[in-house]
Amino acid sequence: MKKSYLLLTIIMAAVIMLPNSVLAQSYDDIYVIEETAPIPANETKKERKERIKKDHEIVDSVFHLKALRAIQDGYFVLQATEVSNMYGRYELGLNDNANFLLSQGDKGIFQVSYNTTAPGFNGLGGITLHGRISNLKIKSDKKGNAIVTYNMVGRSMHAYVTITLYNGSDQAYASIDPTLGRGRINLRGRLVPYRNDDINIEP
Repeated sequence: MKKSYLLLTIIMAAVIMLPNSVLAQSYDDIYVIEETAPIPANETKKERKERIKKDHEIVDSVFHLKALRAIQDGYFVLQATEVSNMYGRYELGLNDNANFLLSQGDKGIFQVSYNTTAPGFNGLGGITLHGRISNLKIKSDKKGNAIVTYNMVGRSMHAYVTITLYNGSDQAYASIDPTLGRGRINLRGRLVPYRNDDINIEP
């Protein structure tokens, strides 16, 4: 058991020092390292399963703190692989490079691209909103989840955004409620730190 926690301590220290640009790539690698770690002598299958579960919880809590800090800093991206809307349309396994909620300081982008042949409003089968972020608030609920709300105002659409960052994880759920015309859209995926000063956002 001591070897396991020593390994996780080393991993967590390395994660904290990682640059944001490689954070997403490091997530799965950590679990690979843990799964291939030497098994303590005389450890049963049940003990190993419990040890790995606890180790994963520790790693997940580290990524939760990284995600929460990113929200507080205002530089993050929710990489969505699941999208749903008010009409019950629900899609899984989407490309998280085309479906995301991005915050870069006081500016943001919200984009969805459904698996469809129709061009949609953004030419990708969905919607893209560039907007200015204001009135951002962070609170926690009874389960320890972080609840984030803010307004995003753009030329084509105004939206009210609510993000739930689940306790002990970097998994998040976001609801985007446009104030004009279109119905609510929900995103689910990982929320990770991301900052790119080269991105040109013009609300």
